[in-house]
Amino acid sequence: MAILPILEVPHRVLSTRARDLTADEFNPDLEQFVSSMAETMYAAPGVGLAAPQVGDGRRILVANLKGDVDEDSADEFIAMINPVILERSKKTIRWDESCLSIPDYELTVERNHRIHVRWNDVNGDTQDGWFEEFPAVVVQHEMDHLDGVTLLDHSSRLKRSRYLARRKKARRVRD
Repeated sequence: MAILPILEVPHRVLSTRARDLTADEFNPDLEQFVSSMAETMYAAPGVGLAAPQVGDGRRILVANLKGDVDEDSADEFIAMINPVILERSKKTIRWDESCLSIPDYELTVERNHRIHVRWNDVNGDTQDGWFEEFPAVVVQHEMDHLDGVTLLDHSSRLKRSRYLARRKKARRVRD
């Protein structure tokens, strides 16, 4: 396993829709990549990570649905390949979210309270399940990344442009 570099906005990969994995991609290399994603997520520390955040344009996400940022809560770890939301509750919740690809930024986002998701595990077997509240928020956030959507896309134009200008200025100062 390896810690992977996490891309930050405005990297182009983060705004590109990820592609589905094909049957021949379910192999030991995929298992190794998912393990590296998990290690990267916990090291960051974070509770979710999508493949585009580490420069991979495939529909893969990992998450710790308990919200713990340590590997001791592995029973709540999930890896989803090619996830699809089948059903969404009409009820929504508002959640303060942050993102590993958007440092020092937090935004309250309205999400579906409950979702039904179908995905493949690392072996290619089809799984499905219902997620609600915090786990639903995490899965929806990471699935946004798979669709090329970041928290900045949920922000007002003014808030987004201010954040990007601050980041650009900070990069100039560092360089």
